[in-house]
Amino acid sequence: MRSFAIIGAGFFGLHIAAQIRRRFARAQVEIFEMESGALGGAATNNQCRLHLGFHYPRSGYTIYQSVMGFDRYVAAYGECVTDIRENLYAVRCDGLVSAEQYLAVMDAFSLPYEIVADKSWLRTPEKIDLVLRVGEKCIDPQKLQRRIGALPDVRLRCGVQIDAIDADSGRIFSRGVELGRYDIVVNATYLDPNLGLPPGSGFPLKHELTALVLCRTSLPAHSALTVMDGPFASVYPAYGGLHTLSSVVHTPFRTYTDAQALYADYPRRRALAEADQVRERIVAHVQSLMDVAAEPFDLWVSAKTKLATEKGDSRVTEVKRVGRLFSVLCGKLDAVFSTSDQIMLEIT
Repeated sequence: MRSFAIIGAGFFGLHIAAQIRRRFARAQVEIFEMESGALGGAATNNQCRLHLGFHYPRSGYTIYQSVMGFDRYVAAYGECVTDIRENLYAVRCDGLVSAEQYLAVMDAFSLPYEIVADKSWLRTPEKIDLVLRVGEKCIDPQKLQRRIGALPDVRLRCGVQIDAIDADSGRIFSRGVELGRYDIVVNATYLDPNLGLPPGSGFPLKHELTALVLCRTSLPAHSALTVMDGPFASVYPAYGGLHTLSSVVHTPFRTYTDAQALYADYPRRRALAEADQVRERIVAHVQSLMDVAAEPFDLWVSAKTKLATEKGDSRVTEVKRVGRLFSVLCGKLDAVFSTSDQIMLEIT
């Protein structure tokens, strides 16, 4: 009987665990999570957008992974997603890509859109070159938690932080104590995908503490607005008639080059966000761009890990393998299928 250890009970870790159980019915699968429960991080504290690629005109590979995973996500987790009836993107005249460049990228991937004249929702319509209506979907984080938060025949061990992995032997450690030896270890933690990788072989990373404001807004429940590209902001449906407000300028409110520094601040992440007045900054930025009333309901605070280079605003998903260890750099949620496909192919 093969044994598998999954580090991190976020969406990537749980999805990969489910795929392993489906492929290897008799396998022993254990998930280790440092928080008190599953799906308490970025997977359910995010913009709630199921991406098709419209956010990433400067990263063709991020678009590719989103396009390839979008329909598969809907097929696998369809009860957790809803349609957006009115989803508008505005491209700024002074953005990092021009309207012509933006459309050329979207056309290269055959992404469907409709050019519309409606600029009534914009504070400074004269600064907007183009408005598109597009067809993404919304992820309901509460439904996602119910759908994948508990896996049959998988042991979930919460409150356990894995701080060392021996890739050659498959041994994992917490606070210097060996917890077991496994045939395969999958490091799907969002905070430290380099854990267990030999020096010099890891991903070049930067880390962020990020915040989103959950609001009651003046928008209809199934409407979304985004102004881009550059220091953009979004208002996107979440659940229960609420929207998330996000800002490229203020959503990432603390940046780290060292994962351990992020780990040190992570337990007090909400207090740090409150001290930095992130809620107020995000709301102000959104309202400087869009004519939207917003009544804050909650503040979601989590962590993000990105490639340090971040060329083209890349949010790609990648997998590295060393010995018994697979390390996952988590990206967009719909890119999880390329990750699980690669891992399943290599361990079959």
